[in-house]
Parts: sequence; C-alpha cells; structure tokens
Amino acid sequence: MKKQIYTLMALTGLLLSCAKEIQDVAPEMTQEQQTLMTKLVGGTQGELVPGSVLVKMSEDAAARLNAGDKGMFAGIEGISVIPALPVQPKNMDVARKYGLHRWFTVEFDRQMPHEKMAAGLAAMPEVRAVQYDRYLEPVRSEMAVPFMPSTRSADGVVPKDHTFNDPYLHNQWNLINDGTITEDAVEGADVGVKDAWKLTGGDPSVVVAVFDCAVNSMHEDLKDALWVNQKEVDGETGKDDDGNGFIDDKYGFNFVGCFRLGEDYVNDRLDGKPATGAVQGELLNWAAGSGHGTHVAGIIGATNNNGKGVSSIAGGTGKGDGVRLMTCQIFEGSKTTSDAQSAAAFIYAADNGACIAQCSYGTSAIITEDDTYLNGNGKDDRYEKIDGSPLENAALRYFLDPANSNHESLKGNMAIFAAGNHGNPYSSYPGALPYVISVTAFGVDYLPGGYTNYGPGCKIAAPGGEFWNADDRKRAVLSTGVSNAAQGSPGVINTAGREDGQYVFMQGTSMACPHVSGVVALGLSYAKKLGKTFTREEFTSLLLTSVNDIDGFCSGTKEYQGQTISLDQYKGQLGTGAVDAWKFLMAIEGTPSVMVKSGEKAVIDLSEWLGGSAKNMKYTLSMDEQTKTSLGLTADPVLKDGKLELTCTKVGAGKMTLSSAVGKDTSMENGIGEMGFSREISIVSRPYAAANGGWF
Repeated sequence: MKKQIYTLMALTGLLLSCAKEIQDVAPEMTQEQQTLMTKLVGGTQGELVPGSVLVKMSEDAAARLNAGDKGMFAGIEGISVIPALPVQPKNMDVARKYGLHRWFTVEFDRQMPHEKMAAGLAAMPEVRAVQYDRYLEPVRSEMAVPFMPSTRSADGVVPKDHTFNDPYLHNQWNLINDGTITEDAVEGADVGVKDAWKLTGGDPSVVVAVFDCAVNSMHEDLKDALWVNQKEVDGETGKDDDGNGFIDDKYGFNFVGCFRLGEDYVNDRLDGKPATGAVQGELLNWAAGSGHGTHVAGIIGATNNNGKGVSSIAGGTGKGDGVRLMTCQIFEGSKTTSDAQSAAAFIYAADNGACIAQCSYGTSAIITEDDTYLNGNGKDDRYEKIDGSPLENAALRYFLDPANSNHESLKGNMAIFAAGNHGNPYSSYPGALPYVISVTAFGVDYLPGGYTNYGPGCKIAAPGGEFWNADDRKRAVLSTGVSNAAQGSPGVINTAGREDGQYVFMQGTSMACPHVSGVVALGLSYAKKLGKTFTREEFTSLLLTSVNDIDGFCSGTKEYQGQTISLDQYKGQLGTGAVDAWKFLMAIEGTPSVMVKSGEKAVIDLSEWLGGSAKNMKYTLSMDEQTKTSLGLTADPVLKDGKLELTCTKVGAGKMTLSSAVGKDTSMENGIGEMGFSREISIVSRPYAAANGGWF
C-alpha cells in the first residue's frame, strides 16, 4: 500500500510544479498549501473522516467517473474514487443544478495526512473543489430532567378551559403560559398556539424531517405521529422494498455510519468504480443519546387530545390529523454523520416527502461571514456560485429548491436551525445562512435564555426554557423523552418517586427551534385548508412578521450560572421577535391583526382598514363568545368616531367583524336597495404592545 501512495505523491509533486504563480499570493505557505487554498471549500476545523477527502470534478470528468472510467485516476494506485452520495437523487435536473453528481469521495491510506492528499487532488485541473469530509459537531447532551407529575395533574384531571385532554398540557408553559407556573412567569410568554388550535391542529400532508437523534417510534405519544414508509413496514427485512435506495427505512433512516450493499461493492471500491447497491444503516437508535430527537419531535407533533402525556403545536386534534414526523438520524450518542452522510440525509428528506427540515444543531465556532462558513479559505464565491459550495450546502439547497416541493401549499421546502447555546453574539451556522431560519430562545419570564446565541444571522425567537437543577425543572420545556436514554440525566431512568422518563424537561435553542418548525407546520396545514399557495420567500416573510415584541423585556440585568448579564445587549438581536402561531395563521388567512396590551384600555383607529368610511358610516361589531372569553372582555367594545375602544383582561386572540351597508335610497321605502359589506380583523392581546397600537 505504501508503494502505491508514493506513486500518488510523485504525481502530486509533478502537478504542484505547475502552480508557482500562487507563491506571490501567500509566500508564507508551502506550495502545496497554496495550491490547496485555491480550491478548498468548507471548513478545516473538527474531526476528519480517516482516509477520506471529498472532491468536486469537472462536468466531463464526473461523467467519465460515473460511467466507470477512472480517467485521470487511472495511473494512480492505492486509492478508490466513488460517488459521494450513496443514492442518486430522484430529481437529477435539480441535482445537476447544484453539482451533486460531480461530487466524489476519494479514499486513501489512513497513514497519509489529509492535507497532503487534498493538495495533490487540488493540483489536478479536473478537480474543481476539494472538501475535507468532517464529522458534524455532536448535539451537546442536554440536561434532561424527568417529569414528576405535580398535584395539578397527578390525578389526570384536565382543566375545563383546555382545548385538548392531554393531562400534562398545563405544565407546558411554552404552549400556554398563564403566568402561574413560576413566580416570575409572564402571561403570554409562549408560542401563541392556544387560539390557533381553534382553526387547525395540523395535517398529515405536512411531513417534518427531524435531523437529530432518532425519534422514539414506540413512544405512546409519538407512535401515531410518525411518517411511515408502508412498503418497508410490510416488506422483507434487509431488502429495499420500495426501491428508494435505502434498506428498511420504515420511519426514516439512520445515516450514522451507513454503507452501501451489493455483491460487487467491495471490488468496485478497490477498482475505483462507482459503487452500486442499496444503502444499509443501523436500526434507528433513540436510546443512544439523551433522547434529544424524541424531545424535539414531541414539541412539533406529539399526538394531541389522546388523553396521554403532552400536547404539541401541530399534533392534530385527536382524529389522526396531526403532522407526520420523519427521522433523519444524524447523531447517535457520541457518534455523528460526516458531511457526505448529512448531505445524503437532506437529499433523502427531499426525495421522500419532507417539506420541513427541523435541525437543532450547528457549529460552536464564531463565524462572522457566510463565505467563511461556505469556503474556509475566505474566497468570495458566496453561496450563489455552485463551485464554491460544499457538498452538504449543495444538498441543503437541493432540499430547498422549489422543484422539489413536497407540499401543495408551498413552492419549495423550509429548513429551521437552532441559533446555538454558546452565548455568542452571532448565530451558529448553518442557521445563519440567508436562506434558512435561525431560532433564538427565551424563557418562562420572556427574557432571553442566558445560553442563547444572538445577533447577526438570527431570524426569530421561540420558547427554549431556562433552568439550573431538578428543582427548577418546570422552567424548562416539557416534551416526550426516552426512559432508558444513555445520556443526559440526572435520573432519566425511572428509579425514584413518580419520575417518568417518557416525559422530560430540556432547555436550549434546540428546544426553541422545533417551536418554529411546529408553527410553520401548522401554517402549512392552515394554508392547505384555505386552498392557498405561497413561495418559500412569501411564507418566510409572513412568519418573520407574525411576532411579538420581545425587546420590551430586554432591559436591566439577569443572573445566569453565577454571572450577571446585561439584557440591553439582546435588544434587536434575537430576530424579528417572538413567534406567534395565531398571528401567523391570520397572516396566511389575510386577516389584518392589531396588537393591544392586556389589562389596559386600547383605542384603535379603524381608518387603517375602513378608510374614510370609518367616520362617515355607521358600523356594527360582532364577535362570538369564544373570542370574548379568550380576550377576557368584561364589557362590549365601543365604536366611536371611527375608533374601536376595548379592554382585554386576558392574553388571547380572536376575530371581530365590522359590518355596514351602502347605496340605499333612504328617501323611499322601496327605492334603491343597500349593499352590505364587512371587514374582519384580528385582535391580539399580549403582555407588551408597541406604542403605535401594533398594527401589522
């Protein structure tokens, strides 16, 4: 093997001799390093896959390699060159658009340094880009404290005013915060879903791919919410029954350490030919880590109204009408996927029906430019130039492309990422990229979590919780868990009292992220119900403007892990605001909304929607009892001089209809008749409202 590597090194030296002009650019580097920097994409930090480098070939060279012709590698022994993606993407037109067919894995002797091999490959004119195949940064083990039912819910009695009969719902301040769960809880510091559930609870046509640890497919609150590949469920174990290139992917696929199968695969690898055969992965393993993926999935789509456990944002109404959860397992305890394997996961999600990618992960490094993330050498290729894009980013773009739309109400798919838990003044990547959503976190008190990243790259905020020990667990986010999880205790295993590891508390932007994924899923469900369709850009704009003002709470200081944090640093840095499901559904519906501050009299100028008719004509106002109750109206609103006066005593939301008529000849009993017309508006009562009345 070493003799074969020497052959490659000799060839490398010959090719490097043609790159002398680069010395003037960076004379402090070796000639090999200078050559490599001209084509290196992606970062250089992190753990590298042993004996493996990714390359993007020219169009002609890629065609020859895919046809089994070794081409420029014909005279080099000791390496194998195989397609980087184990399965050909379903939509090859889009795959070619992002150059996915041009990526290959070069495998070589593990004793040879990565940089040496990468530099030699970069010197080849047919090689257009070189990328180190790195392992993703593992999901940090969250502090997962098991749920201990309190006297409020121990007997299973559900409050009469709850939408669903799930017994632990009133412990989920992140969904409905009435201000009583802790002394410092702020009513309305939640995701605003209580009133949204009146309009929709979800829809099975919405498939959310959870890029994380595996989702517990046996969990009582999740087993009915899973995306199911029925042909694989009904098929033969060890066989690719549905022909999608993946074996036994019943509820998704485990991409950690996956490999191809096929009788000629081993020989093909040694010969450098394209490998054939389906992909084999380990079984989905939800117990290897902390149950992180299971917790995330429960926030989005745990089955609602089934009389068990928790509620979720888009888990339906108990009629099998919740969204569906697909597992794209990229973490398994301390093991993770490589860049190539995570790229395969995005393509799998796109090709198998997912319209939302839920991604509670990202790099811990502080990166201040998109180009630095995409191209570790600082070239200004940006994300629009395909040759300057690493493989996993090209796969993400494949997932997002409108041609791969997987829901009738959205042209394109959406990806939601956690902003990061490092307290950095920048979002982590990939979330900071301009075509995905990065989510920051706030707690039960509406204050930013002391751990949350903030600043450039952050798009929107959501409940993430904040707690310090088991005694403070109710300040964290309650969701589904794994009883026998290997990590993330204390006490996840049921060993004491009435602790239930099937339901656990966690905190972090990892928890905030699925709140936004859930709201997006709920929005798509409602758009389908209304028969509306949006581009991804339109849908994103509606989402980012359907928020509550969180800056009003960012003043003074707070204590976090023994440190005093200035809250002023978060103003304008957490995204556009705190996500609000009701406002989002109103925006999708096209119904204008107005914000009022709960507990205070509001005077709303109706001319914004009624024009001059607000003062010139007589209007009547109507609303249902549900709206009155939700807003806590103790007296009927008053219409006076084109303005609406009302006092909402509760945090809530509802719709009102303003009606009038025009055209009637009042001088004659049976003269010209009137034309009736009306305008519906949404009233949103929250603990903080902008001084201008909050029209949006």
